Amino acid sequence: MTGPDPDANANPSATRLLVGKLVGGGRALAPHDGETWLLKGALPGEVVEAQVERRRAGIVEGTAHTIIDGHHPSRDLQQCPHSGQCGGCDWPHVSPTPGAELKTAAAAEAIRGAPDLAARLRSATIHTSPPAYRLRARLHWDPANDRLGFYEFGSWRVVAIPSCRIVSPRLVRSLSALGRALRRTCPAPVDLEWLEDLDGAQAVAGLRPAARGPQRLEPAWIPEADDLDGVVDGFHLLSRSGERSLGWGATSVCMELPIPISVPIGSFFQVNRHLAGWLFDRVGKMIGPRPVATWDLHAGVGFLAAAAQHAAARRLQLVEPSEVSGRAARKNLPSARVASGWTAEAYLGQARDLPRKALVLTDPPRAGMTPELRQQLADWHPERIVMLACDPATWGRDAQVLIGSGYRLTHIVLVHLFPSTHHVEILALMESG
Repeated sequence: MTGPDPDANANPSATRLLVGKLVGGGRALAPHDGETWLLKGALPGEVVEAQVERRRAGIVEGTAHTIIDGHHPSRDLQQCPHSGQCGGCDWPHVSPTPGAELKTAAAAEAIRGAPDLAARLRSATIHTSPPAYRLRARLHWDPANDRLGFYEFGSWRVVAIPSCRIVSPRLVRSLSALGRALRRTCPAPVDLEWLEDLDGAQAVAGLRPAARGPQRLEPAWIPEADDLDGVVDGFHLLSRSGERSLGWGATSVCMELPIPISVPIGSFFQVNRHLAGWLFDRVGKMIGPRPVATWDLHAGVGFLAAAAQHAAARRLQLVEPSEVSGRAARKNLPSARVASGWTAEAYLGQARDLPRKALVLTDPPRAGMTPELRQQLADWHPERIVMLACDPATWGRDAQVLIGSGYRLTHIVLVHLFPSTHHVEILALMESG
């Protein structure tokens, strides 16, 4: 059933395909006429009509527009009305809870070159999340078309999201008021950053330079407090690095965890309101009550370090390149030493006499650890490393290096932090010897 659609009523520009497995990056594989199709919007076992986006060297990138037969059990038959245009999600066709197993399969496929690690991923538990999970969001304001929303797939065009399923209920309710306020004050393309606490009782927002907008933001573009009464508790101008300048009202929200975490607008915090408390508890249980000295090499505002401190009082050293997040980490963990403005690589490059009896926490960006950092950890060889990774492929690469230097993977769980996308977090414990 992989030939052209014989149905006379079929779309003549579409190709009928039988969908195979999911691959790294969340697309589905479908061989056809000597080419390999990589499909958005398709799931294993389905027969679909697909159209070409790009063709190069035997690889066809395409999108499934019609499901002809064999709907996958995890397919969401009542998709978000913005799917197909909005780029906020790449898996709007997958129901969050039953689709969690698809994430496991895609994650394992992303590291198929490391079969032992891929097998560990396939057998790992995945902790799921309901929708409406985002307590942080970066939206885009397009004054020319009077739109506030996410970018369209592969485009700079802004798509309005009045009934978005992934952002918080408070943000959905606030979209109209935010749009009206920006219409009055902001004539230029900008990004709008949104941040709220775990239950949506507090919210702050800020304007940030957009990729295709002016780099200098004007104070007059800040909406008046009266125009956003009951919408946000504060509104500010932010630099590209997240530094706050002018504005009014609250500058941060408090995440009510076992150790409360203050998060300023412009800083990083885990995005999922439903799973932040679970993740805090799981990290603490993984670390255990032994009060060994602990280094958090990608500290942010101190989330992982706070989980370690809650498990047992300990000596903490935090390393964080963002000054905004580093200042918050000092406030959240006043007994910790915080190297703010330092990368992990720079910090370890000048450190001396690091103890082997130590715990390292690492939450690197999607690109994973740098080769320098992997080598530094291998040379230091702390007895345990807790990794929170947001990309299976880069996690697999980093884990292989650490295993090759004498570590064992002793614990692993997948975390479904991003429903309606193919992304999955990997929480792993590596132990020396």
